Amino acid sequence: MTPRFHTPADEARAPYVIGLDVGSGGSRAALYDASGREVDRRKHKVPHAFTTADDGTSTIDADQVVEELRTGIAAVLDGAPGPVAGIGIDTFASSLVVVDEAGRAITPCITYADTRCRDQVARLREQLDTAALHDRTGARLHSSYLAPRLLWLREQHGEILERAHRVMALGEYVALRLLGTAALGTASAAWSGMIDRRTGQYVPELLEAAGASADLLGAPRDPQDTVDVAGTPLAREFPQLDGARWVPVVGDGLTANLGIGALGATTWGISTATSGAIRQLVDTEIGTLPSGLWAYRVDAGRTLVGSAMSDCGRLLDWIRTQTSLPEDLSQLDTDALLSSPPSAGTPLVVPFLSGERGTKWRDGARAVIANVSASTTAEDLLRGALEGLALSFLRIADQLREISGEPERIVLSGGMTDVVPGWLHLLADALGMPVDHVAISRSTMRGTALLALEQVAPDVPRAEVPVLRRVEPVAAHAAYYRERLARFEAFGDLA
Repeated sequence: MTPRFHTPADEARAPYVIGLDVGSGGSRAALYDASGREVDRRKHKVPHAFTTADDGTSTIDADQVVEELRTGIAAVLDGAPGPVAGIGIDTFASSLVVVDEAGRAITPCITYADTRCRDQVARLREQLDTAALHDRTGARLHSSYLAPRLLWLREQHGEILERAHRVMALGEYVALRLLGTAALGTASAAWSGMIDRRTGQYVPELLEAAGASADLLGAPRDPQDTVDVAGTPLAREFPQLDGARWVPVVGDGLTANLGIGALGATTWGISTATSGAIRQLVDTEIGTLPSGLWAYRVDAGRTLVGSAMSDCGRLLDWIRTQTSLPEDLSQLDTDALLSSPPSAGTPLVVPFLSGERGTKWRDGARAVIANVSASTTAEDLLRGALEGLALSFLRIADQLREISGEPERIVLSGGMTDVVPGWLHLLADALGMPVDHVAISRSTMRGTALLALEQVAPDVPRAEVPVLRRVEPVAAHAAYYRERLARFEAFGDLA
């Protein structure tokens, strides 16, 4: 049974904060107390979906999201035990809304998944020093980022940019509509791929390449540079918010880490959903950034560093679909299958079903399955696929160690691991570290609440996220995974 991680209203401690989370599947709101726990399970979700097309379009109506969040705020304030002192917000990263002089969106929000600027990406990669820019911005030139998108808009929809007063991130636009102030968090600005990770300023050569000025973009604000809600349209609509402070929007990767308890430089946070990631919030200067990692500035003292993979839960779904394994894997003894000693006969799987992100960022890479014989079973393929996933995390971990050495703790959450918790045996063995599988839902939204609590209740201790179980590595298995990793890289280079 999952341990309780919420608090009844009569046990909750002021001050209270609201967490807002805009994801790909919906907009969420919840009320939290000073300990960082949900109050009375007081939460609300409005589902939504992106509009997509074969040309790479992926958009959502920005004003629709504003109304979804307004609805969520109203729902969690109804019957709240006291006034709200802070509001935190995250959105999916890498978003773009063009806004006119009246403060209205004149385009839909272009999401991280929109690839219509892929030709501009290719051209910019030829024109610019991509390695130097990666080290400077912490981001690669990619269709998710702002420079190629602005160039695409200028070339394909010049009339829109002629009307543009500002180009905003989605959460920045939300603040403009609800508060009258466009508040762009540094961590969200960093996800544009346009700011210097060391200074927090826009990179001149990227602005020039995109044909844009810094005035067209928002000035990044660190989390402590909050907006007073008093006197705003939001306060007039909801008097309970009159004394609240709005924390500028950040990306969901940061809040996902905070929400599961990966709060500082000694802890890695691992996400295992449809995609996967390892992230670390560091408070020291990063010298040369390893080529497989990204690094997003949070404020003057902190940077979120890590990397991601496209295929995590998606890999598990693919294996189940392509083999005779049951849809409900609880019908198998996966703990026994995945905790047994490694075998040289296990298939070697390079899990690039959707191309490769970390660590070599090859969009055209494809999956490889090797070491298959006539005696290979569906269970063998499952084990091989999950070993391949563990190796994907190991590749990222090796580069993180170049920055800050061994972590003191690894915390992990995500729906994929909830389906097959036994795979943590493979991950712990590959990383050579214990892994704490933590029990928390809506961790990303909780992370926004924790950012708000940093501002309004910095000295109040936060509740520890419950650990479902800790999985210890078997030291004798380390050599197997190192040998497998060498072959993984060799096959991956051919994919």
